[in-house]
Amino acid sequence: MIAGVDLAAKPKNPTGICLLKSRNNYKLLTLYEDEEIIDAINENKVEIVAIDAPLMKEIRIREADRILKKYGAMPPTLPGMRMLTTRAIKIIERLNAITIEVFPTASAKILGIYDKDYRKMAEKLNIEPSNKHELDAYLAAYTGYLYKKGLTIEVGNKEKIIIPKID
Repeated sequence: MIAGVDLAAKPKNPTGICLLKSRNNYKLLTLYEDEEIIDAINENKVEIVAIDAPLMKEIRIREADRILKKYGAMPPTLPGMRMLTTRAIKIIERLNAITIEVFPTASAKILGIYDKDYRKMAEKLNIEPSNKHELDAYLAAYTGYLYKKGLTIEVGNKEKIIIPKID
């Protein structure tokens, strides 16, 4: 099973989770607290976690951030992104799975399904998320699914962001 996580910077804000067994066999959740997120992943025996959050110990602008800026990537040095990065590192240390960093907006654009209205993207994917966070979690999980199948590329130097292969 693959988990996609659209992590919020603060626990009071919604985090989207997608537990994906196959393209059409998935469960979408909106969670808040770190413990809920960790439990949802570890209790479902997830093997790959694809998380939409910068995964780095020292917060700075990486080569991957520069490359993905054309897709709308935010610099990790912004205050909100710093909080997100700190929270992500705390959470992934407690997960029993391989963790990869993904960028759902880039995935959607590369896959040709991007739309500013998340409901239109959900329609194209034939899924029914309750909110944008669940849609991004699905896109993160789907990127993890493509990663497992060898259909992705790594962007960046030391710290990599995984995106679908560009046709």
